[in-house]
Amino acid sequence: MAAAAMLLGAAPAAAREPLFISPMGEPFRAAHGPERIWFDGADADHDGHITRAEFAADALRFFAVLDANHDGEIDPAEIDRYETVIAPEIRVGERRESEGEAPMRHERGGGGGQGMHFGNGGSPKPKVKVSEGAARYGYLDLPEPVAAADGNGNRGIDRAEFVHAAEQRFGVLDRNGDGAIMRGELPRLSAAR
Repeated sequence: MAAAAMLLGAAPAAAREPLFISPMGEPFRAAHGPERIWFDGADADHDGHITRAEFAADALRFFAVLDANHDGEIDPAEIDRYETVIAPEIRVGERRESEGEAPMRHERGGGGGQGMHFGNGGSPKPKVKVSEGAARYGYLDLPEPVAAADGNGNRGIDRAEFVHAAEQRFGVLDRNGDGAIMRGELPRLSAAR
């Protein structure tokens, strides 16, 4: 599949192309509409919507890519490969140079710095939530969507956990609850991809 070609080893060469991270964590890089490439690939019968079964099948296809040693589990070494080779842009706290963004600054407690005060009783300006990791490039607020599928916390993800995560994510994206995801019900993506 073309997605697999876009997936492996494509990050450095395609660093300036827009990036989309699918709900299960698969990166898609293309000059125009990488999210459409994912949607069209997941929509196996090309009828304009992704069913629950198609979503699960797409998740399992990507699971097979991640499970490099084919033992039925995405282990810590395979998660590391995902985060450093397949989708290095998702590492929390990192930005692509082409985004032109300043590095994130994490404020720590204490220090007594001078914050700007507005009409809120002298309290510092409220912090704005900034998406991190894969959440910057996809529909869901999941900084690391592959590791987030580890339901039992054992640092490995088996097929059942990955399918369970796919079921949950499908439910979030199927906003009208009709058992199919249409393009129009998907959240808008950030312009800063």
